[in-house]
Amino acid sequence: MEHPETHRKIVGDYEGTYALGVKDDPPAFLLRVEQGDVSSFPTRVTIHGVEVPVIVQGNFDPPTPSTARR
Repeated sequence: MEHPETHRKIVGDYEGTYALGVKDDPPAFLLRVEQGDVSSFPTRVTIHGVEVPVIVQGNFDPPTPSTARR
């Protein structure tokens, strides 16, 4: 997902860690957020005139790097 406007439509003002991806079957955005209450996130967004479902999963535990980057 490299479109900042799409991120803003889905994530809004959320400031925590999240992962945003795309599912193929069925076509949908998949949003994973740290917070448990996901009621503030949209369940659908309109992108280029097409309504796309948003699947939101809470209690996301972001991965930690196994080695330090140089």
